[in-house]
Amino acid sequence: MRKIPSLWIGIIGCSMFAIFFFFGPYLPKVDKNVTPHSYVVGPKNNLDFMLPPFSPNKDFLLGSDKKGRDIYSALIMGTRETLTTVLSISVFTFFIAIPLGVAAAHLSFFRYLLQGWNYLFSRLPVFFYIIIVSTIPFFTFSPHRAIWMVGFLIVFELGKVGEVVYKSVKLIQNTSYYEAGILAGSKPIGLWQRYYWPNCYPQWVAYFVQHIGSMLFLLGQLGIFGIFISQTFSQLESPAYSIDNSALVWPMFLFDVLIDFDAFPWVPLFGSLFITLSMFAFISLGEGILEYHSRKHKGLIIQRKPFLFRWRKNNHEFFTKENRGETKTG
Repeated sequence: MRKIPSLWIGIIGCSMFAIFFFFGPYLPKVDKNVTPHSYVVGPKNNLDFMLPPFSPNKDFLLGSDKKGRDIYSALIMGTRETLTTVLSISVFTFFIAIPLGVAAAHLSFFRYLLQGWNYLFSRLPVFFYIIIVSTIPFFTFSPHRAIWMVGFLIVFELGKVGEVVYKSVKLIQNTSYYEAGILAGSKPIGLWQRYYWPNCYPQWVAYFVQHIGSMLFLLGQLGIFGIFISQTFSQLESPAYSIDNSALVWPMFLFDVLIDFDAFPWVPLFGSLFITLSMFAFISLGEGILEYHSRKHKGLIIQRKPFLFRWRKNNHEFFTKENRGETKTG
């Protein structure tokens, strides 16, 4: 385990974001409410008002956005909602894809269904499908837009994940020891417990963790184009309306990135930095998990027993020898 850098990088990176997720509101200099500031008094305190966005300073460690919200506080407080969104997408996708992939390896109907699903939604990147769907007026103005968007992401990702599950199950079915289980009369539940899950779960877990990283990248892409999972409408001075993000998530700092990067570079810079680091952490963790189980399967990693088990075993052997010595003496 010590010789797998990607695993350690992923553990350290994901642990850092886990701290932000659970203990973000209690970290120093974090504004729990992410309060917007329409202005702040300048250093001279003589009607020297400064308008947002504010550049990084002692009051705004990473600067502020156009609404005067502290970027440092917004990124820390937005960790929970951002990771909850991508975790929900990945969990529900795998919850449906695993049974679908296993069924496709046994029944031709599900195999054709998975092939058609994967063929239909794999011709273009998911990014373009989401752009098309999110601009349909019904989904744009729907009060349940967040549910619709998450649902579409699950549908578009389902074929790809199901294909991975299907191929991993087919590899097990092509082995001789699986054929021995079939000849022994193993039922589907027995095949799952003895063959599929023990041999496939490392790959599924690794791919699940990497899928979280890919969803973070996708949300970042959508944020650049102003497409968000949750959004609200506000009327401008003219009869037109503007669409604003209503959730505290990292991609909201990437909207108007081309304009902000020239005038206020700290706004998109730190938002993209958080997305990049989290994506790198999850992808590294997935690679590390896969490499760890691969080395373990090849016998390159020796699995040590828990300390409590070894302690009880040593004490048992010690007292057994002592009792034998007393018996011989008597």
